[in-house]
Amino acid sequence: MLGRFFALFRGRGMIIKGTGKLPEGEARKVDIGDVVAGGTQVVLCRVGGKLYALDAVCPHEQGRIAPGPLLEGKFAMCPLHNYKFDPTNGASVNARCRSARTYRIVEKDGDAEIWA
Repeated sequence: MLGRFFALFRGRGMIIKGTGKLPEGEARKVDIGDVVAGGTQVVLCRVGGKLYALDAVCPHEQGRIAPGPLLEGKFAMCPLHNYKFDPTNGASVNARCRSARTYRIVEKDGDAEIWA
């Protein structure tokens, strides 16, 4: 865990291979590190041709934001209470819920680097 913390200051993220294959309007879950040992699970979403990353844990009641097609092609959803989140900024949509945590992600040559 400290390694991930210090990597933020060194300017290095984690590489996720094959993100260029994620179609528009889709979400995919990925593990960053060992989730059982303190890693993070994120949901990658492609909206407007750009890749965004949300924490997979819903801020409402710790449900899981679902992979698969995005609602209306642009919203990630937690199926526990059908809450929608805007992947571009993590904001909840039409729900009284905190925003989902977002992560910095940069896509290049079909792969992505994420700081989680």
